Amino acid sequence: MLDSVTQAAHGRRATDADAIDAVVTIDAKNKILSFNEPAERLWGYSSTEVIGKNVKMLLPPEMRSNHDSFVDRHRNTGQGRIVGTSREVPIHRKDNSTGYARLALRMDLQPDGAKHYIAFLTDVSEQHNRTIETLQLMRELLDQIDKLTTGINTIAQQTNLLSVNASIEAARAGDMGRGFGVVAMEIRALSNQAREITNEIETVVESGRQSVSKLARESVPTGIST
Repeated sequence: MLDSVTQAAHGRRATDADAIDAVVTIDAKNKILSFNEPAERLWGYSSTEVIGKNVKMLLPPEMRSNHDSFVDRHRNTGQGRIVGTSREVPIHRKDNSTGYARLALRMDLQPDGAKHYIAFLTDVSEQHNRTIETLQLMRELLDQIDKLTTGINTIAQQTNLLSVNASIEAARAGDMGRGFGVVAMEIRALSNQAREITNEIETVVESGRQSVSKLARESVPTGIST
């Protein structure tokens, strides 16, 4: 049995050898038929280590238990959202590190009616990591802006209180305090403007946080079996 699987694998490797993407083919029993060189680089396994074995060995441990039932359900009923679509998925490498790839999966109907599957994967680990780093930097920047606006608001409140006290003292001083009263009014106007500006900044910061959270959710790879 393993010999026939190996022979089929050699035939497929001839067509997969020049592929840029990682290409993995599985048979009707979910065993790996072909595993090209980009796939070897992506997972860290050689083709001889994986051909003839269940494809779930390539999945993160937490996804393995339900994988066969998912594939078999699609094979038997056509139910499932992943075939014919593209999504980012986690890659559990041989050395237990985690990579990320863009997966496109299609069914390959054989002359005898058997339903094989072919997975095409593009390594996007660097892009994924850069995205995560950028999102973290954006969070830190928004936090810093938030702290600055909090400080400005505090100063504005204190300045406004000072202008109120100055206005009271100017009123008590009568004519002699008129000039001081004008200055107090200008200070209060500046304080109000500062508060309005910080309110606008806070609105922008909150909108930025929501956008970052949305991007963070979208950057989390979905499971292969969903």
